[in-house]
Amino acid sequence: MAMKGLMARMERAVETVAEAEAPRPALAAPASRTVGLPTSIDVSSELEGTLRCQETLRIDGRLEGAIECAKTVLVGERARVKASIAADEVRICGTVEGNIAARRKITLERTAVVTGDLSTLGIVIEEGAKLKGRIVIGSDEQPALDRPAKSAQDGQASGKPQAPGPKADPVRTPQPTAASA
Repeated sequence: MAMKGLMARMERAVETVAEAEAPRPALAAPASRTVGLPTSIDVSSELEGTLRCQETLRIDGRLEGAIECAKTVLVGERARVKASIAADEVRICGTVEGNIAARRKITLERTAVVTGDLSTLGIVIEEGAKLKGRIVIGSDEQPALDRPAKSAQDGQASGKPQAPGPKADPVRTPQPTAASA
């Protein structure tokens, strides 16, 4: 009796294998999608100049110059970037020196170290991220990388003397006027 049960199980196993190996009817081919592969600068690479791309860009190496990307720019933890960045979305995990302008969102991960102005509609800054610069959110003014920085130091650094402004007098006291006779 045990032998009969064993033989029945073996026959079912053979049938299952035969079904799996049998050719299947062709299904309609899925519509092909054009998906661009992301551009990548690996950790052993160094690039100098302007980089323009239409797809996602991932940087793990060193880059100096300017980045213009139609989609997302990802700066990895080991990346060292000295460039202005303009993209739809920017996510920073490494070090960036330069202004960043994103049409949608900038994310500074906990390992990010950024020196420069940020301009975007939305921003996420994780605890531990370091930023030295100005943040402009949702403004109609020009993106940070197109606009010259405005500060008292900039006027001094450019060699242009700054005109002294009027001193603020917090409390104005009325002054008597002399009457002419």
